[in-house]
Amino acid sequence: TACEGGPKHDTMVLNVDLADVWEERGRKKLIRTIAWGDEVTVLKVAATHLEVGITVFREKPDGSILPESITGYIEPTKSSGIKIATLTKPLADNQVLKVNFVDVQQGDGSVIESPDGKIILVDGGDNQMFARYLAGRFRGTTAEKPQPIDCILVTHGDADHFAGLPEILKSETNKVKRKRLFMQPKRVYHNGIVKRPSKINNKTVPDTKLLGPTKTVNGQLYLTGLEDNLLDVADADMNEPFREWKNTLATYNSRSEVAFRRLQFGDNQAFEFFNRGDLRIETLGPMTATVGGQPALKFLGEPPKGPRIGHDSLSDSDEGFTGHSASHTINGHSIVFRLVYGGFSFLFSGDLNDEASRTLAREHNRGNLNLRSEVFKVPHHGSADFSGAFIQAVSPIVSVVSSGDESARKEYIHPRATPMGALGKWSRVPEPLIFVTELVAFFEEEGPSRLQDEKKAKKRGPFYGFSRTAYGLVKTRTDGKRLFVYTDSGNVQMKEAYAYALDTSGVPQPSEVTRA
Repeated sequence: TACEGGPKHDTMVLNVDLADVWEERGRKKLIRTIAWGDEVTVLKVAATHLEVGITVFREKPDGSILPESITGYIEPTKSSGIKIATLTKPLADNQVLKVNFVDVQQGDGSVIESPDGKIILVDGGDNQMFARYLAGRFRGTTAEKPQPIDCILVTHGDADHFAGLPEILKSETNKVKRKRLFMQPKRVYHNGIVKRPSKINNKTVPDTKLLGPTKTVNGQLYLTGLEDNLLDVADADMNEPFREWKNTLATYNSRSEVAFRRLQFGDNQAFEFFNRGDLRIETLGPMTATVGGQPALKFLGEPPKGPRIGHDSLSDSDEGFTGHSASHTINGHSIVFRLVYGGFSFLFSGDLNDEASRTLAREHNRGNLNLRSEVFKVPHHGSADFSGAFIQAVSPIVSVVSSGDESARKEYIHPRATPMGALGKWSRVPEPLIFVTELVAFFEEEGPSRLQDEKKAKKRGPFYGFSRTAYGLVKTRTDGKRLFVYTDSGNVQMKEAYAYALDTSGVPQPSEVTRA
Protein backbone atom coordinates (compact mmCIF):
# COMPACT_ATOMS: atom_id res chain seq x y z
CA THR A 1 0.00 0.00 0.00
CA ALA A 2 1.16 3.58 -0.50
CA CYS A 3 0.94 6.30 2.14
CA GLU A 4 -0.37 9.55 0.64
CA GLY A 5 2.54 11.92 0.09
CA GLY A 6 4.99 9.34 1.47
CA PRO A 7 7.17 6.52 0.18
CA LYS A 8 5.68 3.45 -1.49
CA HIS A 9 5.27 0.42 0.79
CA ASP A 10 5.00 -3.02 -0.78
CA THR A 11 2.42 -5.56 0.39
CA MET A 12 4.17 -8.91 0.26
CA VAL A 13 3.43 -12.43 1.48
CA LEU A 14 5.70 -14.42 3.77
CA ASN A 15 7.60 -17.17 1.96
CA VAL A 16 8.82 -19.26 4.94
CA ASP A 17 6.78 -21.31 7.42
CA LEU A 18 7.19 -18.96 10.36
CA ALA A 19 8.85 -15.60 10.93
CA ASP A 20 9.34 -13.82 14.25
CA VAL A 21 8.64 -10.10 14.22
CA TRP A 22 10.71 -8.14 16.75
CA GLU A 23 10.13 -4.67 18.17
CA GLU A 24 13.85 -3.89 18.22
CA ARG A 25 16.84 -4.82 16.07
CA GLY A 26 18.98 -7.65 17.41
CA ARG A 27 15.92 -9.91 17.83
CA LYS A 28 14.74 -8.13 20.97
CA LYS A 29 11.14 -7.88 22.30
CA LEU A 30 9.19 -10.42 20.26
CA ILE A 31 5.89 -8.97 19.02
CA ARG A 32 4.43 -12.04 17.37
CA THR A 33 5.10 -14.75 14.83
CA ILE A 34 3.57 -14.65 11.36
CA ALA A 35 3.16 -17.59 9.00
CA TRP A 36 3.58 -18.70 5.40
CA GLY A 37 1.22 -16.79 3.12
CA ASP A 38 0.47 -14.01 5.63
CA GLU A 39 0.49 -10.52 4.17
CA VAL A 40 3.19 -8.18 5.42
CA THR A 41 3.85 -4.52 4.61
CA VAL A 42 7.56 -4.18 3.81
CA LEU A 43 8.89 -0.73 4.67
CA LYS A 44 12.57 -1.35 4.02
CA VAL A 45 14.80 -4.18 2.80
CA ALA A 46 18.25 -4.33 4.39
CA ALA A 47 21.10 -6.81 4.06
CA THR A 48 20.31 -8.60 7.33
CA HIS A 49 16.66 -7.81 8.02
CA LEU A 50 13.29 -6.58 6.82
CA GLU A 51 11.63 -3.54 8.34
CA VAL A 52 7.88 -4.14 8.33
CA GLY A 53 4.66 -2.45 9.38
CA ILE A 54 2.66 -4.48 11.85
CA THR A 55 -0.44 -4.04 14.00
CA VAL A 56 -0.36 -4.81 17.72
CA PHE A 57 -3.18 -4.72 20.25
CA ARG A 58 -2.25 -2.86 23.43
CA GLU A 59 -4.18 -2.27 26.63
CA LYS A 60 -4.84 1.39 27.40
CA PRO A 61 -5.07 2.99 30.88
CA ASP A 62 -8.88 2.77 30.76
CA GLY A 63 -8.70 -1.01 30.21
CA SER A 64 -9.61 -0.87 26.51
CA ILE A 65 -7.55 -2.85 24.02
CA LEU A 66 -6.91 -0.97 20.79
CA PRO A 67 -4.91 -1.67 17.62
CA GLU A 68 -1.71 0.28 17.10
CA SER A 69 0.45 0.36 13.98
CA ILE A 70 4.16 0.03 14.71
CA THR A 71 7.40 -0.83 12.95
CA GLY A 72 8.86 -4.28 13.47
CA TYR A 73 11.82 -6.29 12.22
CA ILE A 74 12.19 -9.76 10.73
CA GLU A 75 15.81 -10.74 11.31
CA PRO A 76 16.70 -14.35 10.48
CA THR A 77 19.56 -15.91 12.41
CA LYS A 78 22.67 -16.86 10.44
CA SER A 79 22.19 -20.49 11.45
CA SER A 80 18.74 -20.62 9.80
CA GLY A 81 20.30 -20.20 6.37
CA ILE A 82 17.30 -18.10 5.30
CA LYS A 83 18.19 -15.27 2.92
CA ILE A 84 16.42 -11.91 3.04
CA ALA A 85 15.71 -12.09 -0.69
CA THR A 86 13.64 -15.28 -0.22
CA LEU A 87 11.72 -14.20 2.90
CA THR A 88 8.81 -12.69 1.00
CA LYS A 89 7.29 -12.64 -2.46
CA PRO A 90 4.90 -10.18 -4.16
CA LEU A 91 1.23 -10.49 -3.23
CA ALA A 92 0.39 -11.01 -6.90
CA ASP A 93 2.56 -14.15 -6.90
CA ASN A 94 0.94 -15.70 -3.82
CA GLN A 95 0.29 -19.45 -4.20
CA VAL A 96 -0.71 -20.27 -0.62
CA LEU A 97 -4.14 -21.68 0.25
CA LYS A 98 -5.15 -21.00 3.87
CA VAL A 99 -7.62 -23.16 5.81
CA ASN A 100 -8.25 -22.29 9.46
CA PHE A 101 -10.37 -24.36 11.87
CA VAL A 102 -11.72 -22.12 14.65
CA ASP A 103 -12.67 -23.10 18.19
CA VAL A 104 -16.34 -22.09 18.47
CA GLN A 105 -16.92 -24.38 21.48
CA GLN A 106 -19.67 -26.94 20.71
CA GLY A 107 -19.95 -26.40 16.96
CA ASP A 108 -18.05 -25.91 13.71
CA GLY A 109 -16.53 -22.84 12.07
CA SER A 110 -13.82 -22.76 9.38
CA VAL A 111 -12.40 -20.22 6.95
CA ILE A 112 -10.98 -21.07 3.51
CA GLU A 113 -8.97 -18.40 1.68
CA SER A 114 -7.69 -19.06 -1.82
CA PRO A 115 -4.31 -17.75 -3.03
CA ASP A 116 -6.12 -14.97 -4.93
CA GLY A 117 -8.10 -13.91 -1.86
CA LYS A 118 -11.49 -15.60 -2.30
CA ILE A 119 -13.14 -16.36 1.05
CA ILE A 120 -15.44 -19.28 1.94
CA LEU A 121 -16.91 -19.52 5.44
CA VAL A 122 -17.87 -23.06 6.41
CA ASP A 123 -20.48 -23.02 9.21
CA GLY A 124 -20.17 -20.56 12.12
CA GLY A 125 -20.91 -22.07 15.54
CA ASP A 126 -23.83 -20.89 17.65
CA ASN A 127 -22.27 -18.01 19.61
CA GLN A 128 -20.24 -14.86 19.02
CA MET A 129 -16.81 -16.53 18.91
CA PHE A 130 -16.71 -16.96 15.12
CA ALA A 131 -17.80 -13.34 14.60
CA ARG A 132 -15.08 -12.15 17.01
CA TYR A 133 -12.42 -14.15 15.20
CA LEU A 134 -13.49 -12.82 11.79
CA ALA A 135 -13.56 -9.21 13.06
CA GLY A 136 -9.97 -9.62 14.21
CA ARG A 137 -8.88 -11.22 10.96
CA PHE A 138 -10.64 -8.77 8.61
CA ARG A 139 -9.99 -5.49 10.38
CA GLY A 140 -11.10 -2.03 9.32
CA THR A 141 -14.33 -2.93 7.54
CA THR A 142 -17.11 -0.35 7.28
CA ALA A 143 -20.66 -0.18 5.93
CA GLU A 144 -19.20 1.50 2.83
CA LYS A 145 -16.34 -1.02 2.50
CA PRO A 146 -17.56 -4.43 3.73
CA GLN A 147 -15.40 -7.55 3.51
CA PRO A 148 -16.51 -9.55 0.45
CA ILE A 149 -17.36 -13.15 1.34
CA ASP A 150 -17.51 -15.27 -1.80
CA CYS A 151 -19.54 -18.04 -0.17
CA ILE A 152 -21.06 -19.04 3.16
CA LEU A 153 -21.47 -22.80 3.18
CA VAL A 154 -23.71 -24.17 5.94
CA THR A 155 -23.15 -27.93 6.02
CA HIS A 156 -26.54 -28.60 7.66
CA GLY A 157 -29.24 -26.95 9.73
CA ASP A 158 -28.19 -27.66 13.32
CA ALA A 159 -27.89 -24.46 15.33
CA ASP A 160 -24.31 -25.17 16.43
CA HIS A 161 -23.26 -24.86 12.79
CA PHE A 162 -25.01 -21.64 11.76
CA ALA A 163 -26.69 -19.75 14.64
CA GLY A 164 -23.41 -17.89 15.21
CA LEU A 165 -23.51 -16.37 11.72
CA PRO A 166 -26.22 -13.77 12.60
CA GLU A 167 -23.78 -12.58 15.30
CA ILE A 168 -21.65 -11.17 12.46
CA LEU A 169 -24.49 -8.85 11.43
CA LYS A 170 -25.09 -7.90 15.07
CA SER A 171 -21.42 -7.01 15.47
CA GLU A 172 -21.89 -4.01 13.16
CA THR A 173 -23.39 -2.10 16.10
CA ASN A 174 -20.92 -3.26 18.75
CA LYS A 175 -19.70 -0.42 20.98
CA VAL A 176 -16.15 -1.72 20.62
CA LYS A 177 -14.94 -0.83 17.12
CA ARG A 178 -12.43 -3.69 16.81
CA LYS A 179 -15.25 -6.22 17.39
CA ARG A 180 -17.26 -5.01 14.37
CA LEU A 181 -17.33 -6.82 11.05
CA PHE A 182 -19.14 -5.53 8.01
CA MET A 183 -19.29 -8.22 5.34
CA GLN A 184 -21.25 -8.96 2.18
CA PRO A 185 -21.82 -12.60 1.21
CA LYS A 186 -22.20 -13.31 -2.51
CA ARG A 187 -23.45 -16.89 -2.18
CA VAL A 188 -25.07 -19.08 0.48
CA TYR A 189 -24.94 -22.86 -0.01
CA HIS A 190 -26.81 -25.39 2.15
CA ASN A 191 -28.19 -28.95 2.09
CA GLY A 192 -31.83 -27.99 1.47
CA ILE A 193 -33.25 -29.22 4.78
CA VAL A 194 -35.06 -26.64 6.92
CA LYS A 195 -36.00 -27.52 10.48
CA ARG A 196 -39.63 -26.89 11.39
CA PRO A 197 -40.81 -25.74 14.86
CA SER A 198 -40.59 -28.60 17.38
CA LYS A 199 -43.98 -27.65 18.86
CA ILE A 200 -47.22 -26.50 17.24
CA ASN A 201 -50.15 -25.49 19.43
CA ASN A 202 -48.15 -26.76 22.43
CA LYS A 203 -48.00 -30.23 20.90
CA THR A 204 -44.67 -31.91 20.14
CA VAL A 205 -44.16 -32.47 16.42
CA PRO A 206 -43.10 -36.05 15.53
CA ASP A 207 -39.69 -36.54 13.94
CA THR A 208 -41.17 -37.45 10.57
CA LYS A 209 -42.85 -34.01 10.41
CA LEU A 210 -39.87 -31.95 11.62
CA LEU A 211 -38.09 -31.62 8.29
CA GLY A 212 -40.89 -30.90 5.83
CA PRO A 213 -42.86 -32.94 3.29
CA THR A 214 -42.12 -36.65 2.96
CA LYS A 215 -43.13 -39.54 0.73
CA THR A 216 -42.87 -43.30 1.19
CA VAL A 217 -41.54 -45.35 -1.74
CA ASN A 218 -41.16 -49.13 -1.46
CA GLY A 219 -41.34 -48.90 2.32
CA GLN A 220 -38.64 -46.21 2.54
CA LEU A 221 -39.43 -42.69 3.79
CA TYR A 222 -37.91 -39.77 1.85
CA LEU A 223 -37.71 -36.02 2.41
CA THR A 224 -39.20 -34.41 -0.69
CA GLY A 225 -39.53 -30.76 0.33
CA LEU A 226 -35.93 -29.70 -0.20
CA GLU A 227 -35.47 -25.93 -0.34
CA ASP A 228 -33.20 -23.79 -2.55
CA ASN A 229 -33.79 -20.16 -1.60
CA LEU A 230 -34.17 -19.82 2.18
CA LEU A 231 -35.82 -16.43 1.74
CA ASP A 232 -38.77 -18.15 0.03
CA VAL A 233 -39.52 -20.37 3.04
CA ALA A 234 -42.40 -19.18 5.23
CA ASP A 235 -41.51 -18.20 8.80
CA ALA A 236 -44.10 -20.68 10.07
CA ASP A 237 -42.08 -23.47 8.46
CA MET A 238 -38.88 -22.59 10.34
CA ASN A 239 -37.69 -23.05 13.90
CA GLU A 240 -36.30 -20.03 15.75
CA PRO A 241 -32.61 -20.32 14.70
CA PHE A 242 -33.67 -20.66 11.05
CA ARG A 243 -35.96 -17.61 11.30
CA GLU A 244 -33.12 -15.50 12.70
CA TRP A 245 -30.78 -16.75 9.97
CA LYS A 246 -33.41 -15.95 7.34
CA ASN A 247 -33.80 -12.40 8.70
CA THR A 248 -30.02 -11.97 8.66
CA LEU A 249 -29.82 -13.15 5.06
CA ALA A 250 -32.68 -10.85 4.08
CA THR A 251 -30.65 -7.89 5.37
CA TYR A 252 -27.56 -8.90 3.42
CA ASN A 253 -29.70 -9.58 0.34
CA SER A 254 -31.24 -6.09 0.57
CA ARG A 255 -27.75 -4.58 0.38
CA SER A 256 -26.56 -6.73 -2.53
CA GLU A 257 -28.26 -9.75 -4.07
CA VAL A 258 -27.19 -13.09 -2.57
CA ALA A 259 -27.26 -16.27 -4.67
CA PHE A 260 -28.80 -19.24 -2.80
CA ARG A 261 -28.15 -22.84 -3.75
CA ARG A 262 -28.89 -26.32 -2.42
CA LEU A 263 -25.94 -28.65 -2.93
CA GLN A 264 -25.90 -32.38 -3.59
CA PHE A 265 -23.39 -34.96 -4.84
CA GLY A 266 -21.81 -33.93 -8.13
CA ASP A 267 -22.52 -30.19 -7.87
CA ASN A 268 -18.89 -29.32 -8.61
CA GLN A 269 -19.84 -26.50 -10.97
CA ALA A 270 -21.16 -24.58 -7.95
CA PHE A 271 -17.53 -23.75 -7.15
CA GLU A 272 -16.47 -22.41 -10.54
CA PHE A 273 -16.04 -19.01 -8.86
CA PHE A 274 -13.32 -20.54 -6.65
CA ASN A 275 -11.64 -23.17 -8.82
CA ARG A 276 -8.51 -22.34 -10.78
CA GLY A 277 -5.66 -24.43 -12.15
CA ASP A 278 -5.04 -27.35 -9.80
CA LEU A 279 -7.28 -25.86 -7.08
CA ARG A 280 -10.85 -27.18 -7.00
CA ILE A 281 -13.76 -28.22 -4.76
CA GLU A 282 -15.67 -31.47 -5.28
CA THR A 283 -19.17 -31.90 -3.80
CA LEU A 284 -19.49 -35.47 -2.46
CA GLY A 285 -22.69 -35.25 -0.43
CA PRO A 286 -25.51 -35.37 0.37
CA MET A 287 -26.48 -38.14 -2.03
CA THR A 288 -30.03 -37.74 -3.28
CA ALA A 289 -32.60 -40.12 -4.76
CA THR A 290 -35.28 -39.21 -7.31
CA VAL A 291 -38.85 -39.36 -6.01
CA GLY A 292 -41.69 -38.15 -8.21
CA GLY A 293 -39.18 -36.64 -10.58
CA GLN A 294 -37.66 -34.48 -7.83
CA PRO A 295 -34.50 -34.83 -5.70
CA ALA A 296 -35.18 -36.35 -2.28
CA LEU A 297 -33.17 -37.47 0.74
CA LYS A 298 -33.60 -40.76 2.56
CA PHE A 299 -34.95 -40.41 6.10
CA LEU A 300 -32.28 -41.96 8.32
CA GLY A 301 -32.70 -43.94 11.53
CA GLU A 302 -31.19 -44.45 14.95
CA PRO A 303 -27.85 -46.27 15.16
CA PRO A 304 -27.58 -49.58 17.01
CA LYS A 305 -27.66 -49.21 20.78
CA GLY A 306 -24.97 -50.29 23.21
CA PRO A 307 -21.25 -49.76 23.70
CA ARG A 308 -19.34 -48.86 20.57
CA ILE A 309 -16.22 -50.87 21.46
CA GLY A 310 -15.76 -53.59 18.86
CA HIS A 311 -18.83 -52.56 16.88
CA ASP A 312 -18.93 -53.41 13.20
CA SER A 313 -18.11 -49.92 11.94
CA LEU A 314 -16.16 -51.31 8.98
CA SER A 315 -19.29 -53.05 7.69
CA ASP A 316 -20.75 -52.28 4.28
CA SER A 317 -24.22 -53.10 5.57
CA ASP A 318 -26.96 -50.63 6.53
CA GLU A 319 -28.53 -53.14 8.91
CA GLY A 320 -29.12 -52.12 12.51
CA PHE A 321 -30.29 -48.56 11.84
CA THR A 322 -33.94 -48.41 12.87
CA GLY A 323 -36.87 -45.98 12.98
CA HIS A 324 -36.96 -42.41 11.72
CA SER A 325 -34.71 -39.86 13.41
CA ALA A 326 -34.88 -36.20 12.37
CA SER A 327 -31.55 -35.38 14.04
CA HIS A 328 -29.72 -38.26 12.38
CA THR A 329 -31.31 -37.37 9.04
CA ILE A 330 -30.21 -33.73 9.09
CA ASN A 331 -26.73 -34.71 10.31
CA GLY A 332 -26.27 -37.59 7.90
CA HIS A 333 -27.16 -35.39 4.93
CA SER A 334 -24.53 -32.77 5.74
CA ILE A 335 -22.74 -31.26 2.77
CA VAL A 336 -19.52 -33.20 2.29
CA PHE A 337 -16.89 -31.63 0.08
CA ARG A 338 -13.28 -32.22 -0.86
CA LEU A 339 -10.96 -29.26 -1.35
CA VAL A 340 -8.08 -30.28 -3.63
CA TYR A 341 -4.94 -28.26 -4.32
CA GLY A 342 -2.18 -30.01 -6.23
CA GLY A 343 -1.08 -33.04 -4.24
CA PHE A 344 -2.98 -32.19 -1.03
CA SER A 345 -6.68 -32.54 -0.19
CA PHE A 346 -8.98 -31.47 2.65
CA LEU A 347 -12.21 -33.34 3.43
CA PHE A 348 -15.02 -31.44 5.18
CA SER A 349 -17.75 -33.68 6.58
CA GLY A 350 -20.13 -31.59 8.71
CA ASP A 351 -21.95 -33.83 11.22
CA LEU A 352 -21.89 -36.94 9.05
CA ASN A 353 -22.90 -40.06 11.00
CA ASP A 354 -22.34 -43.81 10.77
CA GLU A 355 -25.27 -44.65 8.49
CA ALA A 356 -24.55 -41.92 5.93
CA SER A 357 -20.77 -42.44 6.16
CA ARG A 358 -21.16 -46.11 5.22
CA THR A 359 -22.96 -45.06 2.05
CA LEU A 360 -20.12 -42.71 1.09
CA ALA A 361 -17.48 -45.33 1.96
CA ARG A 362 -19.32 -47.84 -0.24
CA GLU A 363 -19.32 -45.38 -3.17
CA HIS A 364 -15.62 -44.70 -2.58
CA ASN A 365 -14.82 -48.41 -2.69
CA ARG A 366 -16.79 -48.74 -5.93
CA GLY A 367 -14.74 -45.94 -7.47
CA ASN A 368 -17.67 -43.52 -7.80
CA LEU A 369 -16.05 -40.84 -5.63
CA ASN A 370 -12.75 -40.21 -3.89
CA LEU A 371 -12.66 -39.63 -0.11
CA ARG A 372 -8.90 -40.00 0.38
CA SER A 373 -7.58 -36.75 1.88
CA GLU A 374 -4.54 -35.57 3.79
CA VAL A 375 -6.47 -33.19 6.07
CA PHE A 376 -9.75 -34.37 7.58
CA LYS A 377 -12.31 -32.21 9.38
CA VAL A 378 -13.65 -35.03 11.57
CA PRO A 379 -17.46 -35.46 11.52
CA HIS A 380 -19.75 -34.39 14.33
CA HIS A 381 -17.15 -33.12 16.83
CA GLY A 382 -15.77 -36.62 17.39
CA SER A 383 -19.11 -38.30 18.11
CA ALA A 384 -19.27 -42.05 18.78
CA ASP A 385 -21.74 -42.30 15.86
CA PHE A 386 -19.02 -42.79 13.25
CA SER A 387 -18.01 -45.23 10.52
CA GLY A 388 -14.61 -46.88 10.64
CA ALA A 389 -14.99 -47.75 6.96
CA PHE A 390 -15.34 -44.03 6.18
CA ILE A 391 -12.20 -43.09 8.17
CA GLN A 392 -10.36 -45.96 6.49
CA ALA A 393 -11.34 -44.56 3.09
CA VAL A 394 -10.15 -41.05 4.01
CA SER A 395 -6.91 -42.39 5.54
CA PRO A 396 -5.96 -38.96 6.89
CA ILE A 397 -2.55 -37.65 7.88
CA VAL A 398 -3.93 -34.62 9.78
CA SER A 399 -7.31 -34.80 11.55
CA VAL A 400 -9.10 -31.85 13.16
CA VAL A 401 -11.91 -32.28 15.70
CA SER A 402 -14.00 -29.17 16.38
CA SER A 403 -15.42 -29.41 19.90
CA GLY A 404 -15.64 -27.49 23.16
CA ASP A 405 -17.05 -27.46 26.67
CA GLU A 406 -19.72 -24.87 27.46
CA SER A 407 -22.16 -26.22 30.02
CA ALA A 408 -23.74 -29.43 31.25
CA ARG A 409 -26.64 -28.76 28.87
CA LYS A 410 -24.27 -28.87 25.89
CA GLU A 411 -21.98 -31.64 27.06
CA TYR A 412 -21.84 -34.64 24.77
CA ILE A 413 -18.42 -36.00 25.79
CA HIS A 414 -16.88 -34.89 22.51
CA PRO A 415 -14.57 -36.17 21.24
CA ARG A 416 -15.23 -39.78 22.23
CA ALA A 417 -12.37 -42.20 22.76
CA THR A 418 -13.48 -44.60 20.00
CA PRO A 419 -13.29 -42.22 16.99
CA MET A 420 -10.01 -40.80 18.29
CA GLY A 421 -8.59 -44.32 18.31
CA ALA A 422 -9.98 -45.01 14.84
CA LEU A 423 -8.36 -41.84 13.48
CA GLY A 424 -4.99 -43.11 14.64
CA LYS A 425 -5.53 -46.67 13.49
CA TRP A 426 -6.76 -45.84 10.00
CA SER A 427 -4.29 -43.06 9.20
CA ARG A 428 -1.89 -43.88 6.38
CA VAL A 429 1.14 -42.82 8.47
CA PRO A 430 2.57 -44.32 11.68
CA GLU A 431 2.34 -41.06 13.66
CA PRO A 432 -0.65 -39.02 12.44
CA LEU A 433 -1.54 -35.56 13.76
CA ILE A 434 -4.89 -35.34 15.60
CA PHE A 435 -5.92 -31.86 16.74
CA VAL A 436 -8.89 -30.87 18.93
CA THR A 437 -9.80 -27.18 18.70
CA GLU A 438 -10.64 -26.79 22.39
CA LEU A 439 -7.26 -28.25 23.35
CA VAL A 440 -5.28 -25.67 21.34
CA ALA A 441 -6.95 -22.72 23.10
CA PHE A 442 -5.00 -21.24 26.02
CA PHE A 443 -6.21 -19.58 29.21
CA GLU A 444 -4.50 -17.45 31.85
CA GLU A 445 -5.27 -17.81 35.54
CA GLU A 446 -6.87 -14.60 36.83
CA GLY A 447 -7.84 -15.68 40.35
CA PRO A 448 -10.93 -14.70 42.38
CA SER A 449 -13.40 -12.79 40.20
CA ARG A 450 -16.94 -11.37 40.14
CA LEU A 451 -19.41 -10.73 37.33
CA GLN A 452 -19.79 -7.05 36.39
CA ASP A 453 -23.60 -7.17 36.44
CA GLU A 454 -24.48 -6.66 40.12
CA LYS A 455 -27.69 -8.69 40.00
CA LYS A 456 -25.93 -11.62 38.31
CA ALA A 457 -22.91 -11.22 40.58
CA LYS A 458 -25.09 -11.49 43.67
CA LYS A 459 -26.72 -14.66 42.37
CA ARG A 460 -23.50 -16.23 41.07
CA GLY A 461 -21.18 -15.08 43.84
CA PRO A 462 -17.39 -14.93 43.50
CA PHE A 463 -15.63 -17.51 41.35
CA TYR A 464 -12.13 -18.41 40.25
CA GLY A 465 -11.56 -16.87 36.82
CA PHE A 466 -9.49 -17.52 33.73
CA SER A 467 -9.09 -15.33 30.64
CA ARG A 468 -8.53 -16.52 27.07
CA THR A 469 -5.00 -15.69 25.92
CA ALA A 470 -4.98 -17.55 22.60
CA TYR A 471 -7.81 -18.63 20.33
CA GLY A 472 -8.23 -22.32 19.68
CA LEU A 473 -7.10 -22.32 16.06
CA VAL A 474 -5.71 -25.06 13.86
CA LYS A 475 -4.13 -23.30 10.89
CA THR A 476 -3.12 -25.00 7.68
CA ARG A 477 -1.27 -23.68 4.64
CA THR A 478 -0.42 -25.36 1.33
CA ASP A 479 0.73 -24.44 -2.17
CA GLY A 480 -0.20 -27.89 -3.46
CA LYS A 481 3.37 -29.16 -3.08
CA ARG A 482 3.91 -28.62 0.62
CA LEU A 483 1.58 -28.67 3.66
CA PHE A 484 2.19 -26.65 6.83
CA VAL A 485 0.09 -27.06 10.00
CA TYR A 486 0.47 -25.02 13.18
CA THR A 487 -1.28 -23.73 16.29
CA ASP A 488 -0.83 -20.73 18.57
CA SER A 489 0.05 -20.81 22.24
CA GLY A 490 -0.42 -18.67 25.32
CA ASN A 491 3.36 -18.21 25.15
CA VAL A 492 3.96 -15.92 22.16
CA GLN A 493 7.34 -17.59 21.53
CA MET A 494 5.90 -21.09 21.17
CA LYS A 495 4.16 -22.73 18.22
CA GLU A 496 3.23 -26.32 17.57
CA ALA A 497 4.17 -26.70 13.92
CA TYR A 498 4.57 -29.51 11.38
CA ALA A 499 5.29 -29.69 7.67
CA TYR A 500 4.98 -32.24 4.87
CA ALA A 501 6.34 -32.15 1.34
CA LEU A 502 5.56 -34.33 -1.68
CA ASP A 503 8.33 -36.71 -2.71
CA THR A 504 9.12 -37.58 -6.32
CA SER A 505 6.20 -40.06 -6.33
CA GLY A 506 3.77 -37.44 -5.04
CA VAL A 507 3.56 -39.01 -1.57
CA PRO A 508 3.59 -36.61 1.44
CA GLN A 509 6.68 -36.99 3.62
CA PRO A 510 7.61 -35.18 6.87
CA SER A 511 9.55 -31.99 6.20
CA GLU A 512 11.55 -29.58 8.34
CA VAL A 513 9.73 -26.46 9.57
CA THR A 514 11.51 -23.27 8.49
CA ARG A 515 11.54 -20.32 10.93
CA ALA A 516 13.12 -16.94 10.42
